Formats: sequence, structure tokens, C-alpha cells
Amino acid sequence: MLIKRLAPLVLVALMPLAAAAQQNVEVKFRFKENPNSISGCIQLDPSFTREHTFTIVNGQVELKSAGGIDVKMKSIRANVYEGRFDLGRMNIIYTADLGATPPTLVAQSQDGGCKWNAVKV
Repeated sequence: MLIKRLAPLVLVALMPLAAAAQQNVEVKFRFKENPNSISGCIQLDPSFTREHTFTIVNGQVELKSAGGIDVKMKSIRANVYEGRFDLGRMNIIYTADLGATPPTLVAQSQDGGCKWNAVKV
């Protein structure tokens, strides 16, 4: 009997959380050069130093840049998203952490030799 009384209250309490999860989000990032990357990676800096836009629209997560980067991303844990992009022979892994303060975006090669960190614009 107690469960029947509490169930509607629990549902009402959880509704704002469900609504927040479905909200549309747009965050703009700009990558900075990483001096610790190997020299071959520095040649790719112009592709990464352009503004990148992370969006969640109707549950679809995407990262785009003016340089032609268009990455579909998926949730790997709460507020953290990951996507992959093939840049020539290099597979780049993008990780966005919207739960961090401030939100972060990292791009790195699969072998870890190339890495770029972005700051929120």
C-alpha cells in the first residue's frame, strides 16, 4: 500500500531529471596547440585550432568544425561523450566531458602520440 502511494511522488520527482536529459545543448570549443605532441602532429594543428561545435539535438550528439570534421558521438558515461574520426591514416578519438567545470574536449590519435585539448569559447 505504501508503495502505491509513493510511486506517483517518485515519478514526479524524476520528471525534471528526464526533461534535463532531453534538453538540446550547444557548446563551442577551440583547440590549442599541445607542445607535447610529436612533431608530425603539429602539422595537423590548423585543422584543430578552428572552432568546433558540440551539439545535442533530440538525443543526437555531434561534433562539427568549419574544417569538415563531422563526428557522431555516443554517451560513454553520464555527461561524457566519445566519437571517432578518420583523418587520412590517423584515427582521432574525440572525448567531450560536459560534466567537467569548465566543459572539456580532447582529441587524440588512437596511439596517443597526438593530442589536442580544447577550451570552451
